[in-house]
Amino acid sequence: MRPVTVQFLKNPDLLHWGFAANFLGEDDYGTWLAVPAGTERWKGESHVRPSAEDAVFCSPHDGWWHLHYNGHTTRFSHFVDIVTPPVWVSANRYEMIDLDLDVVVHQDGTIEVEDEDEFELHQIQYAYSPEMIKGAREETERIVVALQARSEPFFDTAQSWLRRLREA
Repeated sequence: MRPVTVQFLKNPDLLHWGFAANFLGEDDYGTWLAVPAGTERWKGESHVRPSAEDAVFCSPHDGWWHLHYNGHTTRFSHFVDIVTPPVWVSANRYEMIDLDLDVVVHQDGTIEVEDEDEFELHQIQYAYSPEMIKGAREETERIVVALQARSEPFFDTAQSWLRRLREA
């Protein structure tokens, strides 16, 4: 598997969260990455504790989101970051600006939007453009509806990619 760096930024170009992942494959929804337990992570310039659980990421072909899917091993099964559309800056790296809003699915099936207060503050602090604000709000609503409807790639598709990681 080829290594891929996943870099979340804060507007305009401040390092936020980063992950050293591995390419798993592509499908109609996006590019899927393996993030096995023990994967190197960092926040800003500082390394933090490696990931504790196996997960897969989906960088969509089109959309203002990024999926972190754990399955049924942590307090949430899905963590969908609302971001600017991920951009591949090389064959081994993609970046996106984290727009604060996160949509999570807890193990009991509850869907929650997190960090709305940060989104409001950072619109001013990081000078989000009107397009970024509109894109983030619309995508958050769309993701909530998709998760409520159990739409793909968030469920069976994500589970199948997680199974591939575990079988590799």
